[in-house]
Amino acid sequence: MQLSAQLEPTRISRAEGLARALEEEIVNAGMSSGSRLGTKHEIRERFGVATATVNEALRVLETRGLVAARPGPGGGLFVTAPTSRVRLNHLVLGFKVGDAPFRDCLVVRNALEPLVIQEAAKRCGRRDATILRRFISRLEEQTDDPAGFLRVNWDLHRRLARMGANAPLETLYLTLLDYVEDGLQRVVDDGFFNGQTSLEVHRELVEAVIAGEPARVASAIERHTPMADRWAQDPA
Repeated sequence: MQLSAQLEPTRISRAEGLARALEEEIVNAGMSSGSRLGTKHEIRERFGVATATVNEALRVLETRGLVAARPGPGGGLFVTAPTSRVRLNHLVLGFKVGDAPFRDCLVVRNALEPLVIQEAAKRCGRRDATILRRFISRLEEQTDDPAGFLRVNWDLHRRLARMGANAPLETLYLTLLDYVEDGLQRVVDDGFFNGQTSLEVHRELVEAVIAGEPARVASAIERHTPMADRWAQDPA
């Protein structure tokens, strides 16, 4: 079977685009656990991307439990998930822009967000705390740029999602986040955005997660939630 090696134009990163393309190959070819995808070099040559892009895409797939690297002769990248799980992931991750109204996806994403934050607060370690505070430093540099602030903000929320132990929650949330990021061009400055206020809300959210105190986390979520769905205009 001849498999496609094209990455569709998208606003997501090339690494995420490659990860999705490889996952699609796994599904279309009916690959089961133990099937060989190829070496990193073969994947890089086939898709025409940089080594760093391949490494990041494989890290994404390893995080999702879909591939594993095996060293030595005959090694390479191998499928690790049972076919049924791969197909379920493809059903979720294959969600395309236009399948549902943009705001509907924001509503579902926002409904999942408190669970994501609570999960992160349960498992936040010292290294996590350092990384989360770095995101706040990056946000400080974007308070005059709504679109730039949003990009960093969503990177922050991706990190929070990956800190939890609930794999289905992480997959669903990140899928919806990718979807709304594809619609980033819809972001408009309607006068609602206040960089300093948004910064302080997210700073407290991060500090609450680091502290891990349920009451403080709940309070931070309550302040944060109303802001989330004001970033994109409601499509007509």
